[in-house]
Amino acid sequence: MGIWNFYFIAKLFLYFGHYIGFHVLVNLAFALFLLIPIRHSRLKILRQIVAAPIGIVLFYYDTWLPPFSRLFSHTSQLGGFDLAYVAELAGRFISFPVIITLALLYVVYFFANKKLRISTFVLLAMLVPLIPLETKPLDPPITTQASGGATNQTTSDSPQPTTGKIAQPATEAELTASLDKFYRLEAARSVSFAPPKKSDAPFDIIFLHICSLSWDDLNFVKEKDNALFKRFNIVFTNFNSAASYSGPAAIRVLRGSCGQQKHHDLYEPNPAQCNTFDNLQQAGFEPQLAMNHDGHFDNFLDGIRKQGVLNLTPLDVKTMPAYLQSFDGSPVYDDYTVLSKWWEKRLKMPAESVALYYNSVSLHDGNHFANSRATSSMAIYHPRLTKLLDDLDRFFTQLNTSGRRAVVVFIPEHGASIRGDKMQIAGMREIPSPLISNVPVGIKLIGLQENVAMEPLIVPQATSYLAVSKLLSELIGKSPFGRNISSFDEYIRNLPSTEFVSENEDIVIMRQGSQQFMRSKDSGWVKYDPAE
Repeated sequence: MGIWNFYFIAKLFLYFGHYIGFHVLVNLAFALFLLIPIRHSRLKILRQIVAAPIGIVLFYYDTWLPPFSRLFSHTSQLGGFDLAYVAELAGRFISFPVIITLALLYVVYFFANKKLRISTFVLLAMLVPLIPLETKPLDPPITTQASGGATNQTTSDSPQPTTGKIAQPATEAELTASLDKFYRLEAARSVSFAPPKKSDAPFDIIFLHICSLSWDDLNFVKEKDNALFKRFNIVFTNFNSAASYSGPAAIRVLRGSCGQQKHHDLYEPNPAQCNTFDNLQQAGFEPQLAMNHDGHFDNFLDGIRKQGVLNLTPLDVKTMPAYLQSFDGSPVYDDYTVLSKWWEKRLKMPAESVALYYNSVSLHDGNHFANSRATSSMAIYHPRLTKLLDDLDRFFTQLNTSGRRAVVVFIPEHGASIRGDKMQIAGMREIPSPLISNVPVGIKLIGLQENVAMEPLIVPQATSYLAVSKLLSELIGKSPFGRNISSFDEYIRNLPSTEFVSENEDIVIMRQGSQQFMRSKDSGWVKYDPAE
């Protein structure tokens, strides 16, 4: 195979280093094509001409990058990226340690090739990934339940194990059966909302849906102890957003009154009882919509209206000064300014109670300060984060001084993947791992009587959107406002747990005990450990 031997050696090195995948049968077929004896010199040249593009395509196919079909379907979006952001993304793919190692491997190959039949060793090495998947014995089942004895801490350095009874899958078939069972059980779960009692004090509900923030991101930039998180009354430390992109995450939170759906089902007709804002409206909360962007990218606003069933016109923000520019050059507005403007408008509304869905992209990858590209978007992630948290802290103060009551739900869409891992570069979210979808969720109650404990109450069990819907239904059914309460134990005691399953269009990650497994559209289950 000549120099193609090193092509396969390099790919195997990257595969065993967990930098790419490796489709054994396709690669073997390509290798056999290269090994077919050909005597005619022109045919040999023709084979090399044909092999070159095949090798490039096959290498891409083995990576964790989005499939070609996905790239082609998003060509218009990719074309909207400004050149500076494209250059920044390209630079993230360069790993000097990997390049140096590959160079050393080539030196070893060059001398070994003079004395050994390298092709034989390469073909044998290509068979190693076919060894059946084996799993270690899983950890004993863990069942945790938030209670009055929950510790008052607000951070979690790593995702916690899932809750409930755990099977011990050893084969791909059993892993698939476990995933199918998860979705079957989730399809039977839902939360209903009853109107509040007439004697209860009215309050508003405000969803702050924040793009690109996970516990791992907070840990990486050392902001996990930010003062904002200490202002929450309830903090979920093991919450799974189940998505790694904004559109699906928005649909999931807006359909959060039912159990977790498959990614594909997010774009199918939805049972009416799953629509959280419809349920809130029936309970007496007038729906509202605001964003600090125009919502055009990836048809985000259309997705909110159609799949999220929140068919509203967002607050007009065009007259506000742009704080950032996004990766496509569109303006991103200051969070406090937008929220403050909305609140001023809300105070003039006759509605007794409203429910706001607010979406912020201030932390989105590729954003940069208006009229400045001096540094990469990754380099300014930390200052953008601290400003966002400061803006929300100011907004909480504004709510508090207004004299009105409100329940604020701080809930990120997904993480930024700010540090990346061995299987995908920083900023890439094609693999929806716990590092990306384990997000900090906080509940802040504005207007409570002063004798309520200030330290956040922690919900440590594995949860997702259904738990937030359940908590809201409890708060509506038994309002904490206007009465003396000493803690929030009664509201979180029976919150539903949700095992960890996170997915996008092409890849699903499932946790079983202390292990994680990944399945892509084009391959079977593999153990997922980005640290290996």
